[in-house]
Amino acid sequence: MTQFPQDISLNTALSLLKDVTPARNRSEDIALEHALGRVLAEDVIAAINVPQQDTAAVDGYGFYHDDLKSTSAPPIMDMPIIGNIKAGHPFEGIAARGNAYRIFTGAPMPDGPDTVAMQEDCTLNGNNVRLPTGLSLGVNLRKAGENVAAGTVVLTKGTRLGAAEIGLAAAIGRAELRVACRLTVAIISIGDELAEVGATAGLNTGMIYDSNRPMLCHLMRADGHHVLDLGIIPDDLDALVAAYGRAAKDADVIISSGGSSEGDEDHAKSSILNNNGVIDFWRLAIKPGRPIAAGRIGETHIYCVPGNPVAAFVCTRLLVAPMLMRQLGGHDTPPICINLPSGFSRSHRKGRTEYLRARLEHGMIMLSGRSGAGVLSSLTAADGLVEIPAEHDDIRTGDLLPFILFREHGL
Repeated sequence: MTQFPQDISLNTALSLLKDVTPARNRSEDIALEHALGRVLAEDVIAAINVPQQDTAAVDGYGFYHDDLKSTSAPPIMDMPIIGNIKAGHPFEGIAARGNAYRIFTGAPMPDGPDTVAMQEDCTLNGNNVRLPTGLSLGVNLRKAGENVAAGTVVLTKGTRLGAAEIGLAAAIGRAELRVACRLTVAIISIGDELAEVGATAGLNTGMIYDSNRPMLCHLMRADGHHVLDLGIIPDDLDALVAAYGRAAKDADVIISSGGSSEGDEDHAKSSILNNNGVIDFWRLAIKPGRPIAAGRIGETHIYCVPGNPVAAFVCTRLLVAPMLMRQLGGHDTPPICINLPSGFSRSHRKGRTEYLRARLEHGMIMLSGRSGAGVLSSLTAADGLVEIPAEHDDIRTGDLLPFILFREHGL
């Protein structure tokens, strides 16, 4: 059997896969309303200024600042009020000096006046307004292009589009965006012990409902991918070889759970090789998640994540998701780790990075539930993962440890 890297660190695995995972060059134009979660395939350049003209930042009175510096003694402070300028309704006519122009927040400034006094700071006397002293030139004014200047790149190629990015695209008038075509991701569960959720007939003692496939399908959909749910494959080499072969024809990526360890019924690696594929690596020096394999059949990438649900989740979030982003041409942005004090103590054997489910309490990291790789409830009660680096000694209360917040618990 061809040799391949084994028992490598997560960072080594990511670097290795980056070398064999080029970004695809397939894109499409989509309406802004369908862009959430998609990855930009080109830079977005503003064709207009935002705002497109000088606007008032407050409700008040616009005027020529120079009028406050009149050569007359005292300076002009009381001015006749002209107009009623509302947002979306420009002032019509010529704005003469010596007047104050009633204006509301967001309304376009008339040509000439360059400063706005807040209405709360002004005193009315009939149809005149007394302006406050000490106002600076341009105060309470939003200049054209202050938010976005025409010709600037507002969103870069490779950006995953969230609500804020879509709002910015709308602000510059973009009704469509060019994005990378979705990846088609095939999801397979492997194991004789697995039963479909909802099945009752023939559910033998020792069998379990398949939780990995629904979890992985929704993780991929949440990342904007098109999912092919290919069901449960038994612990049978020929069946898995055939399943991988069919999936490789229809999908850009295959994610299978289970079958990647070294038992007699673990056929994932052999099934890749029997499809004339290659293995990029086998086993990571992490816990949970050691028995993971990655490879390729033709141009289809395969990730064989562990069968234990927590391990499948951790490997998908930390390794598979970043590599799928790379295939889309997305930005290579590792998860943000915040060093926080540990609120627990725990033994740790050096040599393998450990990821534990944890919650935050009063600024400290506390473990969430039991630590087994099959305990899904430890994920649902957690705010994120605490990382125990491979070189770290036993954990003592107060040790600073990297904490990775689950995206569902972020802002």
